[in-house]
Amino acid sequence: MTFWNKAKKELKRHFTVMLIPHNSIRPIRITFSLSFILFMVFMWSGFTVWSGYLASRHIDYWRMQADEKLMKLKLVFFANQMKKSQQMLEQVRENDEQLRSLLEMKSKKAIIESNTGKGGPSKDDIKDLDLTLADKIYEMSQQDIQRHTIALQNETKKRVESFKEIMCNIQNQRILYRATPNIWPCLGHITSTFGFRIHPVYCDNEFHSGLDIAGGNGTPVYATADGFVRLSDWQPGYGRLIILDHGYGYRTYYGHLQKAMVKNGEKIRRGQLIALMGSTGTSTGTHLHYEVQYCGNPVNPVKFLKKIYSRIN
Repeated sequence: MTFWNKAKKELKRHFTVMLIPHNSIRPIRITFSLSFILFMVFMWSGFTVWSGYLASRHIDYWRMQADEKLMKLKLVFFANQMKKSQQMLEQVRENDEQLRSLLEMKSKKAIIESNTGKGGPSKDDIKDLDLTLADKIYEMSQQDIQRHTIALQNETKKRVESFKEIMCNIQNQRILYRATPNIWPCLGHITSTFGFRIHPVYCDNEFHSGLDIAGGNGTPVYATADGFVRLSDWQPGYGRLIILDHGYGYRTYYGHLQKAMVKNGEKIRRGQLIALMGSTGTSTGTHLHYEVQYCGNPVNPVKFLKKIYSRIN
């Protein structure tokens, strides 16, 4: 008997399934051939595979739909965050301009383009506005996102550089302020002002390059600004003299001292005790000759002082 004949014989074999109820109903007999059972098995397997395929396709579709919605939400969120960042940078820019106005600073661009105000939206700006008005901001392309990101980075870099420039200017202004002789060097009253006068000893008409401030012998004398000791020595006419170099073109002279309490090259802070008032050199009595020079020329010390507490005799 060949294989195919055996197979046909087996396929014709029948199987009986009997259902026996737990009551008076007669048992139910169902007879199936092996070929029918195999047919149903193949049909069930095919149906299962087909259902799984359809289900997987629908799952992929639903997943794509969910991913698309999520991507839209991410784009909208990103666009809103970029807009907030741009608004914050615009506020920073306005604060930057206010600081520069207070500090009387101008950017290089403002100096070059003074009184030449121009501006207007670009094509990309108009496109972004159209998407916003149409509530389709999620349709931003990758190029749009990259453009916005680069613009934010560039603007942030400009603000950081401007901030550094402002801080540098503030630091320079602070140093300049500390180097400007704008406090009184000692207590006392002014006996001779800045300008032309009759010399108290030689009786000549001369230019007096500073202030004479009279006080008691040994009255403390203080540095009027930060700097270093350019000279601390005896000089003809000045007697015992201290010259402080403050930088930025400023120097101060303290003459007729009884005692110098600093040495050449010593670093000095504003308000530091540097000497005691005396009457050395060409002098008619105890006083301090206080002189301010700017870029090698004597200037009136009074114009640097915020408050004159002494009287002029």
